[in-house]
Amino acid sequence: MTSNTQGRRHTRKQRNSNELITQKLRAVTPEELDAWSSGSDSEYDPNDPQPSDLDEPWPYMFQAGDRVWIRTAGGNWHPGKVSGQTTRKGQTREKEGLFYPVVFNEKLRKYFAPLNGEIKPNNRYIRGLLADAGWL
Repeated sequence: MTSNTQGRRHTRKQRNSNELITQKLRAVTPEELDAWSSGSDSEYDPNDPQPSDLDEPWPYMFQAGDRVWIRTAGGNWHPGKVSGQTTRKGQTREKEGLFYPVVFNEKLRKYFAPLNGEIKPNNRYIRGLLADAGWL
């Protein structure tokens, strides 16, 4: 793999003040992940309200092997699985957040952030939102 390819591997395009920027994602250390999971902004509480819309940000913590639904840059929702690769962190819509590596469409891998509303757990409630939106 060339150094140019490596440099592009862990970047993420985001909208910021109507312009497209490229941002490098940083690896999360085990200590940072522990601190993140114990923080109130990132801890999922099953008693908290669930998103009312598929695109809504949701502070949900994922683990390797979790089945998920992801929204691609084209706006399509696909089933996927959180891979065992390194969780990364970077700027989300509003603040720094976690990005999870997801394998989808059999061999594609990309990072997705719950705080960008682009990754949701594969559960009954989310499947209901997908069905209501015509994706299932």
